[in-house]
Amino acid sequence: MDFLLFLSFLILELITQIQIEAKFLFKFGNLNNPRGISLSPTGEVYIADTGNNSVKKFTRDGKLIREISGYGWGELEFDQPYDVDAGSGLAIYVADYNNHRVQRFDKNLNFIATLQGESDGKRFFGFPKSIALSKFGEIFIIDEENLRCVKINKFNKIEKTFGGIEAGAGKLIKPIQIAITSQNLISVLDENYVLIYDYYGNFLRKFGNEYLKNPTGLFADSLIYVADGNDIFVFDTRGKFIGKIRSDEEIYDIACQGSLLYCLTEKEVLVYKLIYLKK
Repeated sequence: MDFLLFLSFLILELITQIQIEAKFLFKFGNLNNPRGISLSPTGEVYIADTGNNSVKKFTRDGKLIREISGYGWGELEFDQPYDVDAGSGLAIYVADYNNHRVQRFDKNLNFIATLQGESDGKRFFGFPKSIALSKFGEIFIIDEENLRCVKINKFNKIEKTFGGIEAGAGKLIKPIQIAITSQNLISVLDENYVLIYDYYGNFLRKFGNEYLKNPTGLFADSLIYVADGNDIFVFDTRGKFIGKIRSDEEIYDIACQGSLLYCLTEKEVLVYKLIYLKK
């Protein structure tokens, strides 16, 4: 067996022997039905404050730094921004749902560019519900209009669509969120399942239906975290259940960095410290 492959299996086995607990630290935000949260590599918190047609940037300890807000279709306006990705630390991507577009900003939320879902009368994607940026600079979008995922390359061209009607067992029914694992696997939250695809959109497996009832949020790194009601279910990338974290409120979306877990609720963000215990 290849050494790196063996090492990845070993790490996964060690992970599955860990119990996760959460200690509440603090809360922040004055939000209105937000749907997306993302952390930059340096810990800044970006939120798609959907009900306020706003995108907000906070420090890691919850101080508001910058906000762009307003209903409309201008460069600094939104019509239900549903998701945000700040993973690169330099470019911030916002899924502007009802405007059928993805807005790109710099880390200070200055406008850079727009990726339109329609051009020359042709619709490439519609009602973008979730967005994830890979470490290779490619964008993955949940195209809710066509119930599929769209992969956009660094030249803003569609490279691949997957999860659509032709996907067989990997067909999406009601996609909710998309996230990329640290192993470059594409995870999609769909109804009460998590579907896993490889980086090229080939379906691998799905899991979670025995635990998930009404999931709303997804985060992925070496593990996969799913927000469902007041609970966060944790799986490894093979679908093995690791544990459950209980929150004080219903959670819409989640983000994690190091030992800090950020839980997006109807009006604010709850921050917990994760504690890993050996079983």
